[in-house]
Amino acid sequence: MIYIVFFLISCFLIWLSEKSSSRYIGKLLAFIAILLPCILAGMRADTIGTDLRVYVEPMYNAAKQSTSFSSYMDQRWYVIWRYMYVNKFEIGFTTLVYLIEKLGGSLGTVLFFIQALILAPIYLGLKRMKKSYPVYLGMLVFYLLFYNTSLNMMRQWIAMSILFYGLSYLITNEKKKYFITIVVACLFHTSALMGVVIYFLYMYSQKQREYIKIANFKLSGSLAPVKVFIYGCIVLLSLNVIAVLLRSFGLAKYAGYIQGNGSIYLMPNQIILRLPIIILLIIRWRRILTEDELTPFYGSMLVLDLLASQLISINVYAFRIASFFSEYNMLSYSALVYAGNRKYRTNRYVTLLYVLAYMVYYWISYYVITGTHATFPYMFA
Repeated sequence: MIYIVFFLISCFLIWLSEKSSSRYIGKLLAFIAILLPCILAGMRADTIGTDLRVYVEPMYNAAKQSTSFSSYMDQRWYVIWRYMYVNKFEIGFTTLVYLIEKLGGSLGTVLFFIQALILAPIYLGLKRMKKSYPVYLGMLVFYLLFYNTSLNMMRQWIAMSILFYGLSYLITNEKKKYFITIVVACLFHTSALMGVVIYFLYMYSQKQREYIKIANFKLSGSLAPVKVFIYGCIVLLSLNVIAVLLRSFGLAKYAGYIQGNGSIYLMPNQIILRLPIIILLIIRWRRILTEDELTPFYGSMLVLDLLASQLISINVYAFRIASFFSEYNMLSYSALVYAGNRKYRTNRYVTLLYVLAYMVYYWISYYVITGTHATFPYMFA
């Protein structure tokens, strides 16, 4: 499988870059590591990733046929029983495609740079957050859980990767810079306004830790994930109100994700898919909490990912909402393996194997067996 080969080579090079005593060689290895999956994305056929034929390829052809940027913005094409217009897409993405085409780039070049705009902020974000976890593991989480998705949800993943990088500003209490990343991310996908929600969730999860005592049992650690779960359930019961709010703010196109022909109902398969990691977090909660101050945030993101996944019962595309929460698995999975386990090598290796086995299972079941996002098998252009 070409995907797995590229994933492993990239992670190995990142591991070498972290071990290198030479700053220059370390940066060179990291550059090559990020370059490889970008090349893989750029060399793919236009059948790899549903949205490629829906808007990226038509937008590229529109840029090729246009004589000016204004004429390019007025171009349209017919797909999925409707016309799509270039000017209905975010200006950051449309400008990116236009500039690459006018500078002589092919469709493959466009796909290469799209992937670079996804991978670079993620890698730099992992580096900048300065967690005492190996960067290669965070990147491996991205590769196995999200790389194939990013070949389809290209605009959203550019926005999400910028938001992920933005978290590093929240950690260093540079709030203005975080909101600037939200603005930049919205230039590629307006759903990046979810970054405001992430901001409040982060601030809430970092509040002074609370404790609860039941009989003689003391539940240590922040109650943020528990409270977020309760509030999240209330939100799921108030979807019509939220849809009205979205329309009032000019975001009607996202209201369809939370409204459908029927009511929301329980999706056991989505719960089962996430259960192995949730169980591991519960087991390791106390130890992780003593070492990583972001643990309540990790728990809150896992909870919201689980709750948002239930929206699939209304609209199959609602998983896009859950993605804004699940992307922080790139941090939480590393914490599950390393936090509180540094003195216990056997425990660390067992946990690492457990997490790796889960991610491989997820990749095979989600991308290979079910064929979600239409990225397997890989085909060259």
